[in-house]
Parts: sequence; C-alpha cells; structure tokens
Amino acid sequence: MPSWNPQYKTLDHWRGVAALWVMIFHGFGTVYNKPLHPLVELVKSVAAPGWLAVHLFFVISGYCIAANVYKLILKQGSSWDFLKNRFWRLMPTYWLAFIVTIILNLVSSPFNKTNLWESFPSSLQSWVGNLFLIQPYLDVPFYVVVYWSVVIELGFYLIIASLLAIRNKINQNLALFIALSLGLVSVFISNDPRLGLFRNYGEFLCGSLVFMALLTNAQGRIDQRNLCLILILVLGCLGQYMNVVHNQQNQLLFSSIFAMIIYFLYKLDKYIDSLDFMKWLKFIGIMSYSLYLLHVPFGGRVINLGSRFVPIESPMMLILQMLGWLVAISISFIFYQLVEKPLNGWRHQITVNK
Repeated sequence: MPSWNPQYKTLDHWRGVAALWVMIFHGFGTVYNKPLHPLVELVKSVAAPGWLAVHLFFVISGYCIAANVYKLILKQGSSWDFLKNRFWRLMPTYWLAFIVTIILNLVSSPFNKTNLWESFPSSLQSWVGNLFLIQPYLDVPFYVVVYWSVVIELGFYLIIASLLAIRNKINQNLALFIALSLGLVSVFISNDPRLGLFRNYGEFLCGSLVFMALLTNAQGRIDQRNLCLILILVLGCLGQYMNVVHNQQNQLLFSSIFAMIIYFLYKLDKYIDSLDFMKWLKFIGIMSYSLYLLHVPFGGRVINLGSRFVPIESPMMLILQMLGWLVAISISFIFYQLVEKPLNGWRHQITVNK
C-alpha cells in the first residue's frame, strides 16, 4: 500500500461550523414555537436546521477514522490498538465533562428551586448508562441531550474495530465487503434508539468513502475512486427513497451531499487552511468536542436564566443568545485547555508513540 498523507486540514474548519451550528440550535431550543422580534427570528431561522450539524460530525468522523485505520495498517497495528486509542480520545474527556455538568447542576439548583438530588442521574441504572454511554440499551434518559450522538460515535468505533480484526485475521476483501454491505443495510434499519449506531453507520461510511476516493485517486486507481464516489451517491439516493416512501427520516442524502462537497474541496485544502481570517474557525473545530459536551449545560443555563428578565419579543433576546454562546465558548475553551488538550497529549504518549 503506497504511502499517502491522509491529513485533511480544513476538516477542523468544518468541525467548527458544525459545533457553532449545533450550539445556536440548542440556544433557541425553548422558543422555536414562539414569535420573536424580526431580527431574532432571522437568526432563529439559521439556527433551526442546526440539528443537521451532528450529521456533519458523522461524516467527518468517518473520514478521520478511515485515515486513522490507514495509518494503523501501515504500522501493522491491531484492532486492540485502535480501540485503546479511541477509548482514551473519547471517554476521559467525556467523563470529566459529565462531572463538571453535575457540579454545575448542583451549584445552580437553589436558583432553579429544585431539589439537590434532582441534579444527579435518577437511578443506579441511569448512572451506569450515562457513565458508559449505554443509555439506549438500559432505557434511561441522557443526562445531557447531546450525549446520544456520542453513544453512536462509540458504537461506530466498535464496528470499525471488528472490521479491522476481520481484515487482520481473515481477509481484507471480506472486511471491505462487510463494511459496504452494512452501509447499504443501514438504510433500511428502523428508528429504534438501540439500533442507532447501525442506522447512522451509512453516514460514517460516506466519510470513509471520501477517504478511500482520495486515496485511490492519489494512487492513480481511477476506477476504484469512481466506485467510491458512486457508492456515496447510492447511499444518499437510497436514504432519500426510504424517507419519501417509508418515512424513515434519515439524513443520508444530506450526509452524502456533504461528503461529495468535502471530496471536491480537497484540492483547496492547503489554500483554505492558509487563510488567516479562517483560523478562528479552525480553532473552534479543534476544541469542538469540549464545546459539544458543554454548550448545553452552560450556554443553555445562561439563556434560560436571562429569559426570566428579557421579554421574549424584545430584540434583546438576540443579545441574550449571544451572551449564552459566549459563555459556552469561553467555558469550553478553558475546559479544552485544562482537560481535553492535556488528555489528548497523554493519549498520544501512551498509544501512538508506543
């Protein structure tokens, strides 16, 4: 397998777009069905489809995990090496964000006139579900609404680790066949939350297919590149067919379009990354995991508190929203610097450099 640098620098910019979009979406979470000042309504209309940002993350993750596996294969790494790397990337930061959120809820409970015990997960089952990201399988609520997508991300890692084990122990072609077949089957999976990791797998696969298309293009394997791009389009069309005919409500068409966009923008990767006025967005993308985990507890609390004093039809609602966003980004920046970044450095020391 010829060496090729799979780094796609401007995916950090796209992470920034996704993180900010989902943040402003949740900022308006309690007022989507209420009339606001025309200026605020304009911003709300941009925020309203922000739930789609999660699906941008799925595609980006699919690309990055494919790149991670590619580099691991070059080093003759195992599926266990992959799982260790992903575990240390995802879980310690998640656990500490979970603890920070519980502490915030405890501190703010007197102001919300709630019992202290209501700040904790409601049962042992809920504790276990939220600590180990198995909420759907224990039928317990997510402590923070955004945790649902982290569950799916973790499930995606388990699928990839299984495929990597098949590739290493049995046959690479069999692993590829299963990976593609599962992507096609995922289109037809029901909305059962317990099947979310399989149902959304096709979106991750779109990102992985972008990686494969760029890799095969760099290797001059044009037929394989075209096949990867065709498969992305097929997944999108199948997803839309299931939406129209069977009311499936999946986002495969959206994800496949985004996948094609990042494929064709790859030629501009170095140029876009060099633009100084875009560097702030790149940094938001780099800290996007912290922002994703903390924007609802902190930004949402500021907005909910301010809503008690700011009339809902006032243009000041926009200032309140912006204050909530600023608090969320600021707290997330501090958390990133003190927690996520050091943990990520430690992860590289104990996994990548072994």
